[in-house]
Amino acid sequence: MFLPQHETDGCPKVVALLTDYGLADPYVGQMKAVLTACLPGVALVDLTHGVPPHNVLAGAFFLDASLPWMPPGSVTVAVVDPGVGTSRRIVGLRRKGRLVLAPDNGLLTLLLLRGTMDGAWAFPVPETASATFHGRDVFAPLAAALAGGRPVLECGYEVDPASLVLLPGLNPTLEGGRLQAKVLHVDRFGNLILNLRITEYEQVVRDAAGVSMELPGAPRIVRAAAYAAVPPGALGLLAGSQGHFELAMNRESAARETGLEPGDAVTLYLADKPTEEPDKALPLASER
Repeated sequence: MFLPQHETDGCPKVVALLTDYGLADPYVGQMKAVLTACLPGVALVDLTHGVPPHNVLAGAFFLDASLPWMPPGSVTVAVVDPGVGTSRRIVGLRRKGRLVLAPDNGLLTLLLLRGTMDGAWAFPVPETASATFHGRDVFAPLAAALAGGRPVLECGYEVDPASLVLLPGLNPTLEGGRLQAKVLHVDRFGNLILNLRITEYEQVVRDAAGVSMELPGAPRIVRAAAYAAVPPGALGLLAGSQGHFELAMNRESAARETGLEPGDAVTLYLADKPTEEPDKALPLASER
């Protein structure tokens, strides 16, 4: 069992949970019970427990979108773990002072694609742990120990970040005016969130004369700064709140209209335009 080494700075320790457990069963509550027993006074954040069951891609997106909002020094536990009880590793990453614990099954892919990490580690599974519920028996006590101040190398050992499992095909490609992307997630409004980070593709999208999509019967695409600015029946390309570009419609479901689902490939064509015709339809982040 991992035990915390309590710090005495008086600040509450923050542990966030992201799982596919849902709320109908006692799984989330049992994880929280272990965390509070191991680290009294811990501040618990429920990022979501609504990841679709076994959907590692959705979990990877939720984790990548949420981690920047966690405070430095926090520990985030991400458990979407269809391989629980097998030889898959339990691993951790630290990025900008924020520690993430997850199964080594691709859940960390989007974080790893961001670039340099502060460190990566693997952790042993105690012999007493259930083979079917590592969230409660391994991740929760480990998170409490690390949030409580125990050095990471007392709980595990360093590994090469390049050795961690990556989901395939999540790097967009841009060749000429052809932008190959993928749908990461469809939110409850039917918006199609793409693997196009705003920080990386904002200028590319803004500089294009227009955008079209390789999909028979798809609505025309317009660039817009808000959902309400998308003309009725059109498909808007927007810089979304989760750090990625998304395809959305005005009070309609882009997913239903296009038939696209998470994991589907999307090809966008970016038309050239003269440099003397600046496009203000999609303002840069510095202007927002």
